[in-house]
Amino acid sequence: GNMGTATKYMQRGLKQSDADIVFHGGVDYSGPMGIYAGAWGYTGSIEDLDTSEVNTYAGAAYSFTTVSLGFGVIRYERGADSGITSNTEYNLNLSWDAYRLSTYEDDESKTKYYEVAANYSFWGDSGMTFSAGMTQLDGRSDETWNYGIGFVKAMPSNVDFEVLVTRQDEKGNSLVLGISRQFDW
Repeated sequence: GNMGTATKYMQRGLKQSDADIVFHGGVDYSGPMGIYAGAWGYTGSIEDLDTSEVNTYAGAAYSFTTVSLGFGVIRYERGADSGITSNTEYNLNLSWDAYRLSTYEDDESKTKYYEVAANYSFWGDSGMTFSAGMTQLDGRSDETWNYGIGFVKAMPSNVDFEVLVTRQDEKGNSLVLGISRQFDW
């Protein structure tokens, strides 16, 4: 599982909460034959749960040497302050070594999201992520792009410090600082 805090919660280059600090946590299960499931959530305010989001997800991922193929489903449940309070997405992921291609499609609105990403480890306990994603709303041909560069530093006691810079075509640039802790059950 995991828990932590960050200066904001970003998804696909868009800020999801008006809070200055968000708290998040999750639990994960990895089973036989690549099956996985879990739940993750955040809240921008302990007093106002209408700014919260809880996601549940499940799927399977299979690896063949350095190539992995995965598919899954994600259910999003958001507080009343959100324009869309719930939706379901299906995803397909293909990865090779440090590189990943992903596609997501919303079950109801038919909004599609495509992402290419790369993750690099260096200095033994640090890493960088690079990503570019494209959203097509409601199956239309209009495209909105987002980009991200992140740095993660693993610290003692399974604590990670993260710096993320994102850019989204319509919303501009964002800086996110976060700290989280990983733990086993």
